[in-house]
Amino acid sequence: MNVGEVIIEPRRIPGDPKIGHPVLLVLFEPYLELLRNVLKFKKSAWQRLRFPSMSYCTMEVEGKTLSVFGAPLGSPQAALVLERLIAMGARKVVAFGCCGSLYPTLKTGDLVIPTHALSEEGTSAHYPLPDGLRAKADERVTRSLMKNCLENNLPWIAGKIWTTDAIFRETREKVSRYGQMDILAVEMEMSALFTVAVYRKISLGGLMVVSDELAGSKWKTGFLNPFFWLNSRKAAKAAVAACLDL
Repeated sequence: MNVGEVIIEPRRIPGDPKIGHPVLLVLFEPYLELLRNVLKFKKSAWQRLRFPSMSYCTMEVEGKTLSVFGAPLGSPQAALVLERLIAMGARKVVAFGCCGSLYPTLKTGDLVIPTHALSEEGTSAHYPLPDGLRAKADERVTRSLMKNCLENNLPWIAGKIWTTDAIFRETREKVSRYGQMDILAVEMEMSALFTVAVYRKISLGGLMVVSDELAGSKWKTGFLNPFFWLNSRKAAKAAVAACLDL
């Protein structure tokens, strides 16, 4: 008996779509409606994945096939969704979500392209990577995101982010220390997505919009800031274009 052998392997189940095209994995539920408006499809076009319960829509955009899935919350669910997508055939994924800034100069509505992540979530440790491999964004997907942000006149900053399981335990000490370590922002899924993607040998990158600011003396939310939604819409268009380039 191989004690390291897993008991349940991810697989396609009856009713699952077959995916041989890029996927836009949405990590913030309101972005599903944003993307529906950007891509101009009807609400009735949304379908439901049974396990885990998830909205998705597959469509033709500029002569190419694209699927939008979302929206998992936190690393365990994000990893589960990615495993299921891979079992359905997905090999190229762009994750699109939002994040909290750890830099005083990184403001609401600014764009972050994560390249690596500090993992403070419990999922990644269950995916041991071979020696010489580390969890990171796929270079081709990242280049596509950078290119399409530039073409849409969207400045971005690329670098390391922090992934946490505990949104209500983001302490001032950690925000200060990680900011001094040049960690740009905090969110709840990317390190696990990077790890699963590298473990399963698929291509995945991410685009994040700053939704709130943690580096000041007080938490500054941006969810009601019109500029957050304006740039989120522009970022959604860039994320779609990046998918179509893959």
